Amino acid sequence: MVCAIDANLLVEDAAHPIATIEEQPPVAPREKDDPTKVFPEYQWKAKDAWKCLAMVFMLRLVFTGITTGLRSHSFWFETWDRSGYGRFFVFLFTYGVYVVVAAYFARTETFALFLRGFGLNRKPTELVWLGILMALVIRIVGHSMMALKMGPGVSAYDFRGFKYTLGFERYFFLGCLILLAPLLEESLNRGFLYKAFRGSYPLVASIGLMIGWTCFTHWSYYYNSWVAALDLSALTIVQCYLREKSDSLWDTIICHFIYNASSLFISGTSS
Repeated sequence: MVCAIDANLLVEDAAHPIATIEEQPPVAPREKDDPTKVFPEYQWKAKDAWKCLAMVFMLRLVFTGITTGLRSHSFWFETWDRSGYGRFFVFLFTYGVYVVVAAYFARTETFALFLRGFGLNRKPTELVWLGILMALVIRIVGHSMMALKMGPGVSAYDFRGFKYTLGFERYFFLGCLILLAPLLEESLNRGFLYKAFRGSYPLVASIGLMIGWTCFTHWSYYYNSWVAALDLSALTIVQCYLREKSDSLWDTIICHFIYNASSLFISGTSS
């Protein structure tokens, strides 16, 4: 500005205010059901378990329909499907698909997150010894009840296949029994389903649901022998307890392995 008297330039003494950057509005928190969330930010709930079970059930119907149709139209496929090689491949494929379905509903987008979320990246804890002890106790008590004619016995198809098949093929039956079943079934059942149920339901209700799922997947044992049903239900309770107290899924896997492997030494029990 110019002075009106002497026409000299006027200089402002006050410092110019520093320009400030306009503050950004706060980001609204995402909703719990935001589809962009993945594990571990996304916490599993019972609805995830129910969706997974519905998908697994539909896949079981599809796989059963396909194998039944192939058996009825192809003698070669029926023979192969009943062999150790066929049993191993079919079990690996079907339960492998089920575990992938569980990983999808768990929103574990990488293999590392899958291992972390399902408890497969941790070493067994001291609780594994409790699992081993209880697996043996359940097996021995069940065998004793059957030996005393308190109930009928039931034997797994894979156990019979290993016992009566000659040659290298017999070890594929053994692989289903003590390798694939503990690893894949536990990854699905205790790795995801039980944890998802516990995200919404109390302990007793979650264990009850897992016993119901065990009954569905092992219906032939529950239907043919109340002793086998009791054994499998007790084992399910032990496995859920281990998963409740431990972040390592290997505790339940080893418990399952010991229970199945003991059938090689204690005849007449279910697996």
